[in-house]
This record gives sequence, structure tokens and C-alpha cells, in this order.
Amino acid sequence: MQEKKIKPSRKIIIIGGGATGMPVATSLARHSNYSVTVFSADKHTAYSQCGMPFVIGRQIKDFDSLILRDNRFFKEMGIDLRLESRVDSINLKDKTITSGGQNYYFDKLVIATGSKPKIPANIPGTSLENVFTLRTLSDAIKIEKALTSASNIVIIGGGSIGAELAAATAQRKINTILLNRSESILSHNIDSDMADSVQEHLESLGVRVLTGYVPESINGEKKAESVTIGSTEFPADLVIISTGVEPENNLASDAGIDIGKNGGIIVDKYLHPSVDGKYNQDIYCGGECVEVHELITGKTMLSQVASTARRMAGVITNNLTSTPMEFGPILNPWIAVIGELQVGTTGISSKKAIENNIKTVTGMATGSTRADYYPGGSKIFIKLIFSEEYLVGAQVVGGEGVKERIDALTLAIKKRTTVQELANIETCYAPPVSMLIDPVNFAAKGALKKMRKIKT
Repeated sequence: MQEKKIKPSRKIIIIGGGATGMPVATSLARHSNYSVTVFSADKHTAYSQCGMPFVIGRQIKDFDSLILRDNRFFKEMGIDLRLESRVDSINLKDKTITSGGQNYYFDKLVIATGSKPKIPANIPGTSLENVFTLRTLSDAIKIEKALTSASNIVIIGGGSIGAELAAATAQRKINTILLNRSESILSHNIDSDMADSVQEHLESLGVRVLTGYVPESINGEKKAESVTIGSTEFPADLVIISTGVEPENNLASDAGIDIGKNGGIIVDKYLHPSVDGKYNQDIYCGGECVEVHELITGKTMLSQVASTARRMAGVITNNLTSTPMEFGPILNPWIAVIGELQVGTTGISSKKAIENNIKTVTGMATGSTRADYYPGGSKIFIKLIFSEEYLVGAQVVGGEGVKERIDALTLAIKKRTTVQELANIETCYAPPVSMLIDPVNFAAKGALKKMRKIKT
């Protein structure tokens, strides 16, 4: 009797254990004959980065709650998971990576190295003790430990993480200063006319918001003791730098992979990276380390939301195991929860429209999340942005109901919904969840009225 030959498994190496790397690893372990090895410089894996500010704010009990799968789970799946293991180099010609002085062969490679915090080079004192960034679970644990004995904190950077942290620490009765270089907070996400209500909410929680400033220095001998802003020195038991992130792409660049003008890896529609202008079919890249295309402007951009990284994981897995699948242009819908306020956006902002010479008409409305007589409702602010009568952007700020509207408006943009269609949109109604006429309808009617005036 002739012995049945067992086909040897193909080797896949995944660099990065985040929102792209681990979903690819688990899917391949379940549905393919790949031998899967994951290298991650992080101490932890399979945890929610987005949940970290809410542990600090004590809405979530502890950091262990953020760990979705333990290491034993991956071991039982047959995944060779190597945490705290940095990859030193990639050899595309030999199809090997080097880590800890050893070479490892791959048939296929996934690069999902994510991003790293931007540290301003022009601010003295960023290397002092008790100066933190929040990127990994280890970072969050260190910050939490420092907060237990802190009375004063300065957060540098008014983006989503900075604003979420400011709300969290203020609710813990820690004197909190949120410092932002731009004149309005969340300036990469929403326009200044929508950011005003967010700033007012933070200030109502006790946060001191200072806009239009860059800190002169972080002061102290060994530990941070204060921050100089303008001519004033503010006490600080700890400082958190939250001035954005940049792609972690030195490894890819050193291997000869092409990097775009935004600092991300250049990929094709199947997420293969460009190497000297040609796309390498044996490599896939995903997550915050790659450049994607924006649907409205057609330009390349970086997407720094977990939902994009997870969708990329699905595309990569599909392309490794079945029919080729494309990753198309994106609208990058985003939401943050800052204190008791939800803030969401999709498509382009008015600011981005001006930067790209796109003529727009906007409609704005203020409404309530519930019928006026029903208890527990809150204000909701809607901004709709139209170009040539088509919806191209939306921003929503409110105490509830933001995600649902942003998701629906994202689909509306992709379906090229017109201002007339949104002005006459059918919506459901019940006093505990809505007004009789949704504020989206009023915002669209406002834009339509402006358009008619322009035409006449």
C-alpha cells in the first residue's frame, strides 16, 4: 500500500501583533495549511488599544479586561507567537527575516508594524521620568501607576487620545491641563465650529484647555515637575505627550520597500507593497504602516483607526486563501467618546475641502437625541458637507446616537446621496430615541436652501 504524501505547510511570518497581524494569524491557523509565526516587539497582544483611556477613566475595571485572548489560546491554535521579539531586518531576495541573530524563512510575509508616537524634537525635557506616551498596554499601566499619586497633569496634544485622557483624569479629580498647538482641539478630525462644543464639555468637567500654544519646556532634574507654557510655569506631576503618531516603517524601508510621501508603505489594491516600483506578490502590508487612498480627494492618506486595520486583515486573509479581494478608497469614519460626549466624523471636513480646492456648501442643525419631553436626552449637533449637491462629509457631536448617524452617513457618501435625497429622507421615530424629525434632515434642508440662493 502506497503511503499518502502529506503536503508540507507553507511558512508565513507576520510582523506585528495588532489589529491587522493577529486577525490574519488566527484566520490562517483556522482555515489554511500555513505554518504561522508572529513576531511582535510588544509585551502583550490581542488587546484593545482603544479601551485604554477608559480604564484610566475607570469606566472599565482593569487592563486585564482589555486582553481579548491570552497567549495559551494562540498556542493551542498552533500559532508560534513571539512577544518582545523585535525583527531586525528583512531580506526580500532570500525571503528571510532576522530576529535575535537568527534567520527565519518565509513563503509569505505580512508587515503590520503599526505606528509609533511622534515626540516633538523642539521641546526640552521629553526624556524626563514621568513623561509618557500612550501607545501600548505597557504604557497605559505605567501611566495608571503614576496617576495614583498625581495631583497635576499636563497633556500635550488635543487630538482624540489627548482629549479622551483629559476627560478621564479630570473625572478622577486630578488638575488637568490640555494643551493644543492649533486654535481648536481635534483639528485633524472636525472643523473648529464643531470643536467648540467639545471644548466647552471638557471645561465643564474641569479641564483647563489652552489652544494655540506649544510648550516651551518640560522642567525637572530627573522627574517632570512643571511645564512652561508661554511665560507661565504650570505644576505637573506627570506629562503625557499625545501629539500624534507616524508609521513604524524603518524595517520596511531598510529592506527596499517603497515609502510614500505620508511616510506609509506604498501598496496596490491587493495590499502588496511596492519594491522599486514593482509590487511584490509574496508580501502583504496592512494597518497604520500603509498608505491608503481617500475616496473624495483621491489622494493618499494614513488611516489610524482600528476598523480600517481590521478590514485590511480580512482582505489579506482572503488574498492568501481564496479569491483575490481588493481594498478600495476609504472615507475613514471615526468616533471618540470624550467624557459624556460622542464625537464622530466621516468623509472630508470643510478645512480639507479648502486645502483641496473643493467648493462646498454646508448645512448645520442642532437638535435633541430624544423627544423634548422624554427624560435623559441631550443636544446633538450635525454638520453636513456637500459638493456639487452630493454629500462628501459629515460631523456629529452629541451625548448619544452619534455612531449610528456616522455609519449611515458614511454609506450615504459612498452611494453618492444628494442633498435633495437627504432633505427628504425617511426616518423612524420613538420618543426615547429620537425627535419626530431627525436633525440630519434639518441640516440637509439648510444646505439645500443655501444652494438655491447661490443659483438665483
